[in-house]
Amino acid sequence: MKSRHLERVPRTPSPSFRRFQLPNTMNFPQALRDAIPTLERCWGRCLVLRSITGRAVHSILFGRRVRVKFQVEESGKLTGKFDVWMDVEPAAARELARTLNQLADEAEKTPPTAAAI
Repeated sequence: MKSRHLERVPRTPSPSFRRFQLPNTMNFPQALRDAIPTLERCWGRCLVLRSITGRAVHSILFGRRVRVKFQVEESGKLTGKFDVWMDVEPAAARELARTLNQLADEAEKTPPTAAAI
């Protein structure tokens, strides 16, 4: 009896298959809402950026995405720590990287000023 060699053919989605279009998002934890003061004269909460990690994902349902986790924590006497997530398309991640590089170059060339906005 002859054995047949079967090649695995990549599965292509049918024309009726639709990938969900996710917007580029920033996701803040519920606990962070409680950390922001509600007093009218307060601007909000200043958090210290402690780390940035991320990963690239490719799901059948949502396509290729870049997921970045910003770990932030309270400044001063408070001790809360929060994970803020960014979920973007690869093109948006590249544009963000380009913008940050451009701004870093500008910052290195900018002379000191008394106040910056």
